[in-house]
Amino acid sequence: MPKKKKSGSLWTRTHDLPIRRLTSSGYITATPSMYNISVKHLTCFDVISNEEYAIILIFCTATWSVFSLCGIISNFINIKTFVAMGLNDGITVSFLALSIFDFAYLVFSFCLGISSAFRAVESLSSKRFDVEPYGVSVFVANVLIMVAVTNVLTTTFLAVARCMCVAKPLHFKNYFTVKRTVYFMSGFAIFAVTVYMPLLANMGMLTRFDNKTKISRPSLWVSKYKEPIKNVLFVIIDTVLPVSSQIIVLMCILVMASSLRASAMFRQASGIQRCDKNNADIVSCSKDKKTDHINVTEKLCGKDLRVVQQVVLISLVYVVCNTPRILISVAGLLEPEFRIGKRYNNLYLSLNAFRKHVEIFNATTNTFIYYKFNTKFRNTLFSKGT
Repeated sequence: MPKKKKSGSLWTRTHDLPIRRLTSSGYITATPSMYNISVKHLTCFDVISNEEYAIILIFCTATWSVFSLCGIISNFINIKTFVAMGLNDGITVSFLALSIFDFAYLVFSFCLGISSAFRAVESLSSKRFDVEPYGVSVFVANVLIMVAVTNVLTTTFLAVARCMCVAKPLHFKNYFTVKRTVYFMSGFAIFAVTVYMPLLANMGMLTRFDNKTKISRPSLWVSKYKEPIKNVLFVIIDTVLPVSSQIIVLMCILVMASSLRASAMFRQASGIQRCDKNNADIVSCSKDKKTDHINVTEKLCGKDLRVVQQVVLISLVYVVCNTPRILISVAGLLEPEFRIGKRYNNLYLSLNAFRKHVEIFNATTNTFIYYKFNTKFRNTLFSKGT
C-alpha cells in the first residue's frame, strides 16, 4: 500500500483503486471500470487522494449492492402485479415496461457492486481470483449504461404521452393503444442495443497470462477502436440524451401540473367530489356548437386524474435524479480537467459514484407511487393469489 497522501497530493492508480507504480515513462494511472477508461500515463494533482477515493469506492460498492437488491425486489413486485392486473391499456403496458427496464438496470447495478467488491479485494491484497474482476466490472458497467438508455426513453415517453392526453384529450385519449405502446417500448430497446453495440463489440474477456501475477485467467480486452467510439457515444448518451429528456419532461410536468390545478379548482367550485361511474372519466365544461371546431375544456377526475398524478410524480423523481448527471456533464464541458484521466480524476469519479445512488433510487421508488395513486394496483397487490 502506498503511503497516505493528503488531498491535492500526487496521485496515480492501477485500474481504479490506489496502487502507485513508477515506470520509465512516468506514473501509471488505470481508470475505473464503471466509466470504461483505458490505462494512461499521467502525473497530476487532485482534490481527493487515492486513499480517500478507495474508501469512497468501497463504501459505494456496499451501498450499491444493498440498494439495488431492494430495487430488484420492488420491481419484481411491480412486474408481477401489472401482469396480474391485465395489460388492457397503454398506460399499464408503459408502467410494466418501465418496471422491466428498471429491474434489468438494478440487476446489473447489483452485479457491478459485487464485481467492484472483488476488484477492491484484489487491489488491496495479494488475492487473485480465477476471473479478473476489473474486466467483469467494465463489461457489466457498459451493459448497465445501455439499459439506462431505455429507462430514460421510457420515462420521457410516459411524460409526453400523458401530457398529450391532457392537452388534447379528444385527439390523443385513444391514440396510445396497447399495440402502439408495445411498438414504442420495443423500439426503445432496439435503439439502445443498436447504439451501444459498436462499443460492446470492441471489448471482451480473453484468457491471457499475466506476467505480474504469473497466472492465466480471463481478462479485459479492448480494441484500438474502442476509445474513439466511446468518445462519440458518450456525447450522445451522457449529454445530448439526458439534457433533451430533462427539458421535455420538465415541460410536460408544467402542463400536467396546470391540469391538476385546474381540476382541483373545478371540483372545489362545483362541489363535485367524484365522477359519475357511467361517464367517460372527464367532464366537458364548455362546447361551442356554433362552429365546426369543438372547444372543450377538460377537467380530470377518477382514473385519468390518478394516472396523471402517477406520471407527474414519476417524472419529478426522474428530473431530480437526472440532475446530478447533467451537472457533472456540464462541469466537464466547462472545466476540461474535470474528466477521467485529468487533474480532477478522483473528484470526478467520486461524484459519479454518489450519482449512481440517486439513479438506483430513481429505479426503486416507483412501487410506492403506484401503491399510493393506483387503486387497481393496490387491490391486485393484496388480492389472493397475486
